Amino acid sequence: MWIVYLKCQGEWLYRGTKGIFWVSRIGKKGYIMRILYIAPRYHTNQIAIIDGWIRHGDTVGFLSHYEGCIEDYSSIKPIVVGYSRAFLFIERFYLRINRKKENAIDFRLKYGFPPLIKLNKLIKQFSPDMLITRERSIYSIFVTLLCKLHKYPVILYNQSPLWGEVVKEDLSHKIIRSLTPSYRITPVFCYGKKVEQKRKDDKAFYLPFLMEPHLAPSKKSYFGDGYIHVLAIGKYQERKNHFMLIEVIEELGKRYPVRLVIAGEVSNEFHKRYYNEIKQYILSRHLDTIVELKVNLSRNEIFNLYKQSDLYVLASTAEPASVSHLEAMSFSLPVILGEDNGTANYVEEGVNGFIFRDNDKEDLKIKIENLLFDREQILRMGKESYRLVCEKYQFVSYYTKILEILERMD
Repeated sequence: MWIVYLKCQGEWLYRGTKGIFWVSRIGKKGYIMRILYIAPRYHTNQIAIIDGWIRHGDTVGFLSHYEGCIEDYSSIKPIVVGYSRAFLFIERFYLRINRKKENAIDFRLKYGFPPLIKLNKLIKQFSPDMLITRERSIYSIFVTLLCKLHKYPVILYNQSPLWGEVVKEDLSHKIIRSLTPSYRITPVFCYGKKVEQKRKDDKAFYLPFLMEPHLAPSKKSYFGDGYIHVLAIGKYQERKNHFMLIEVIEELGKRYPVRLVIAGEVSNEFHKRYYNEIKQYILSRHLDTIVELKVNLSRNEIFNLYKQSDLYVLASTAEPASVSHLEAMSFSLPVILGEDNGTANYVEEGVNGFIFRDNDKEDLKIKIENLLFDREQILRMGKESYRLVCEKYQFVSYYTKILEILERMD
């Protein structure tokens, strides 16, 4: 398969050229489907989806609100649409007032609005058969209105669970729902293990994250230098529970040959402060021989860490929908993560890993020790992780569900 780069008023899309079975939005042969995504930024959890469309022979474009600090453009280069000058003026004052709040920058995710003329021009130039916009926000309201104006089918993507609590029926939520797409896709099935006493919208669909199988268990080497290498990936934020994980590894390191690598993003002063606290703790406890910190790695560097590791642990709490453990699974790693994670169901308990009780250090320790004690179990679970990625998280299922949604919309 080879890819032709297309230039359309700027660098923003690619076309796969080996698609034998081309489909329109109603599934007819002989038509290249044109798919346009609009989201705050281009996240790594979208790479496998974009690659899937390209390999299928379709045309895909991506418009982002802004450019993230660490992004991989090997598959597609988004156009950054940005925000209107009026909103940027408002945001400057908001950030100045709330400069001590770590999440103040998220103000733009809910209330940011686009440069409407520019956005309208780009959408019309692409002329999508389907547009997918991220989150119920002011930005998505404008996207939805433009799609209705030009009669483009539009679907909402967010990380609210398929099976959730009672929908809020106050006036403001009703207005927002009426102004954003009624059809919705989500990679989150539900929070917790049960759907009893939860409800599902008839126009909501579960489309899990996708992942390429990267390293088969038959080709993977485990236990380099005789150690069990544990990997954790995530921004340097308090909710990632790095201290709890380090304390567990410190205790288990007295009985088992274990090493821990933490890789994360440091992109603002809050991340930097937390990272320095962790670094100081490691030095004060003389743990620098068993715990290593890494910062702002490229995707290839992250992939090398997966190859060198034996076990992946995500100790975080309040995790909307992580994709890193699915990535670890694609490298034949068993995974352990907390129950307060929207994508915890990607792990099959006792098959390819374990799920520990939220913020429970002792339960996390028990789950990790189960694997440190039995290296054969690491090999078995790693093999199952790879199998699950191959069977459940490939583009064909995503594509089939998208066609089903579009047929219902027609």
